[in-house]
Amino acid sequence: MAITPSDWELDLKEAIAGLVARGPAKLLKRVNVDRDDDAVTMADLQAFLEAHNQQSNSTVLQLAYALAQWDFDDDENRGWDAAGTLPRTAERRQRAYELLGLSPEVAARLDTIAPVATMRTTVISTDWDPWYDEARRTARNFYWAHYERYLIEQRKWHAESIAALNKATTDVVRRLADPTAEDTYQTKGLVVGYVQSGKTANFTGVIAKAIDAGYRLVIVMTGTIELLRSQTQRRLDRELVGVENLTRTRVEGAADEFDYEYDDDWLAGKFISHGKDFQALGHPGIERLTLLHEDYDRLKQGLTSMKFEQRYPSKPFYDPDNLMPANVRLVVVKKIKSSLQKLAKDLAPLKGKLAEIPALIIDDESDLASVNTKNPAKTKDRTAINRAITDLLGLLPRGQLVMYTATPFANFFVDPDDANDIYPKNFIIPLDRPPHYMGVRDFHDVNWNSEDDKNDPALSNERAFIRPVGPPPDPDDPAQMQQRELEMLSALDSFVLAGAIKVYRENAGEPAYRHHTMLVHEATNTLKHREQADLVRRSWTAGQYGTPQALARLRELWNSDFAPVCAARASGLPVPADFEDLREPIGEACRRIKEVGDPVLVVNSDQEVQANQQALDFDRNDVWRILVGGTKLSRGFTVEGLTVSFYTRKALQADTLMQAGRWFGFRQGYEDLVRLFIRRDQTGSPRDVDLYEAFEGLLHDEETVRDWLRQYEGWTDDGRPVLEPWQVPALVSQHLPYLRPTGRSKMFNAEIDSRGDAGRLRDFYGLPRRGDTRAKEANYNLLMPLLAATAETRTFRSAPTRPELPAGTFEARIGTIDAASFVDILGKLQWHPDEKLFGPTLTFYETLIEDGRLDDVLIVWPKLSRATKPLQLPGIGPAQVVTRKRRTPPRIDFVGSDSKHRNALERIAGSGTALDDTEADGLRTATGRRGSVLLYVAADLASLPDDARCTAADLPDEPGPADVSILLSMVAPATATAHGRSVIRWKPKRTADWGKPVVDKSA
Repeated sequence: MAITPSDWELDLKEAIAGLVARGPAKLLKRVNVDRDDDAVTMADLQAFLEAHNQQSNSTVLQLAYALAQWDFDDDENRGWDAAGTLPRTAERRQRAYELLGLSPEVAARLDTIAPVATMRTTVISTDWDPWYDEARRTARNFYWAHYERYLIEQRKWHAESIAALNKATTDVVRRLADPTAEDTYQTKGLVVGYVQSGKTANFTGVIAKAIDAGYRLVIVMTGTIELLRSQTQRRLDRELVGVENLTRTRVEGAADEFDYEYDDDWLAGKFISHGKDFQALGHPGIERLTLLHEDYDRLKQGLTSMKFEQRYPSKPFYDPDNLMPANVRLVVVKKIKSSLQKLAKDLAPLKGKLAEIPALIIDDESDLASVNTKNPAKTKDRTAINRAITDLLGLLPRGQLVMYTATPFANFFVDPDDANDIYPKNFIIPLDRPPHYMGVRDFHDVNWNSEDDKNDPALSNERAFIRPVGPPPDPDDPAQMQQRELEMLSALDSFVLAGAIKVYRENAGEPAYRHHTMLVHEATNTLKHREQADLVRRSWTAGQYGTPQALARLRELWNSDFAPVCAARASGLPVPADFEDLREPIGEACRRIKEVGDPVLVVNSDQEVQANQQALDFDRNDVWRILVGGTKLSRGFTVEGLTVSFYTRKALQADTLMQAGRWFGFRQGYEDLVRLFIRRDQTGSPRDVDLYEAFEGLLHDEETVRDWLRQYEGWTDDGRPVLEPWQVPALVSQHLPYLRPTGRSKMFNAEIDSRGDAGRLRDFYGLPRRGDTRAKEANYNLLMPLLAATAETRTFRSAPTRPELPAGTFEARIGTIDAASFVDILGKLQWHPDEKLFGPTLTFYETLIEDGRLDDVLIVWPKLSRATKPLQLPGIGPAQVVTRKRRTPPRIDFVGSDSKHRNALERIAGSGTALDDTEADGLRTATGRRGSVLLYVAADLASLPDDARCTAADLPDEPGPADVSILLSMVAPATATAHGRSVIRWKPKRTADWGKPVVDKSA
């Protein structure tokens, strides 16, 4: 008799669970261990996998999760991989398939539904005691195992994300102090995520593993608003604390109402469960000292709730016999002075016992309010919240501080020599981008190939998602107000149409979209919020949704915008064949948006609207609304279902801008529907603001910092860290000069003496100001001989602008120059006064010459495939001139080089994406000591201001040296550094006002 998956799926799930820890082995052998005539075949397994994917079946997700964990496994002592394959590679995955005994067809299907896991956690760390080993993790694995199962079965996370979370949380916990050790040691570390990228899930996992390991006091400090604190409390209660802990001390019929009494998820059984007898089996319980809508207050029960039970009074509390069965105290507290001081006052009477209690302090949004901004040269006092945090750490000798943020620069600038402050002296861990996360690279055309079609939504993220609007209008100017109402109506049309497409997809079998939201963010002032809300309501009324006029507008929007973008970006999701398929879904979308009457919800601190905040509980309610707000929605708080954003708030601080980017986040199932209406002034006024360009510059620099950290992680040959946390601020300072604080309390604590890459091309575009004709002419005369030396023309293959596109070709003139002459030219070039990157790089190249690691440099001058009128350049003759826009202040550089050119030069240097390119391969030298320089001649008319766009058409037929700028990008040979890694050399920086070295590695 034929068998069906219902007969053997449970056996498959158990077989997978049994293999996770030991490594891959014959899978069907274990599935069929108790089977005779009804054995499961490879064909059965293939049919099962063809019918399901990770989101539709928990067993498939569990198999994908096992594969992802094996992909990530970097234990050099793993016994299952005798071939020694590298983590996160196709070779590692193929080895797992072989050991599982899978057919090529099954392996191919798994490659489709569970691709090789490539996420990686970067760790910048000092040395640590390796107490949290595999044996320790598996011996007590209760709360983490349940959280892991919850993510698989209820949240249905992507397998790679869960595996990456497992590894990242282990990387954090292993660097904390051993909670059972006699010696007390405080650890301070920083975890850097992306805006709206799942940092809460990471610290939930860290808490789970820390509790399993023995931490018994957990304090979670959220942002400064109750909306975020209660959201965090609920997440922890639902996904970690669980049903049994929440109800363990609950008395039926008690006067106090249970905080989840009428919660839909509670009633539907969606809170995590640990089993009724989990404490009888030796696992600790969790006691909450804060509730869903109740921040920390002085303990009503006196000190009894803080008194940790001790089975063996003769032994210290941290002894495993006392520690492991003891219950955990959990506090979720706002980061405000009063709440933190109340907590400290309740802890203080415990006195000596606190020295025995392993405590974990999580500081969410740690760059907000936590950092001491008072000048240490003028006062020893601290800001109130910073003082409250340091006082709390002073009470807890076994307290471990783990800080979380997506904007870490303020944390980097804390003085690392202040032992009482919160500098992350032990570790900094930047998390990788999770699957299905939409961030800066998904809204901007980073590394854009200037010759591609910007009007193609398949190629251009800007074309797909960005819709420009003007500056905030003058309320007294009717024309400006009318223009703003038209812009708002366009955003509302997109909101309605995107909602209709979601309804269409639900009808086509996709999971329900519980939330569909639009965000309007123009100011932080509550009065402005009322005005914006009124404007949105007027525009909504003017939209007349449901009338023929509205349908005509939406049809045009479908044809001109959503249809082409969905065709290019839907990734297999259902897309209407015609606008007529959306008529009924439009009606349903409007019904949901208007279901509560007013489609607009104001979210701010105004007491008049506090009563409406219940409507913003995304866990309790289905929210199809238009949100108007500012600060409350610009940091930490997650706006679920956010599809359309209308953002015009001007801000020039990097962290403010990044945190305001609520449109970044997870948009699985509707990535193609997201639209960002953002301020892009085009009046020609010096006060014009292009927020889209500002986001691109600031966020691109933030990702560059992450890239540098990845380059510098790991250990040297003598066992020391390549980069320690105290060295990170200097790294930041070179990339983000405009973030340098004005107060001495945030002066950098180290500076780079030498920095360089091996086999990686870097742009050096911080050239003199456009009007600095003397410096520009000097640079032209220095670099002009390099251009003149490119007498030969070659054709190179170019890397594709998107992974799914084919490689192309480009022509370039080439020549060579000996290394010493090239470096001599570099040493004479002039730069913008704020350019801080090139000096350390020049030192690196000078060192290459001294050490004999650079023989010569290949000069590459690309030709334009789109012909422009050749101009007569002095000393060169006829040549094409490119347009490279100067960025607006505070940026000092030009827009970067083309990706197709960069990859070719990196291949010449011995690295780069592998392509079948005989030209690039043939230009590499046998010694491997050839570098490359990429040159462009950019239009840069001296008479124009720095922020004006200059094209080749603006130049005279015979421009002078001051009318152009020669842009320089360089790549050192892949052999320039040991193991092809980037290198950095440091020197301490002295501050006269403090009278001592700021960097003290013994601290």
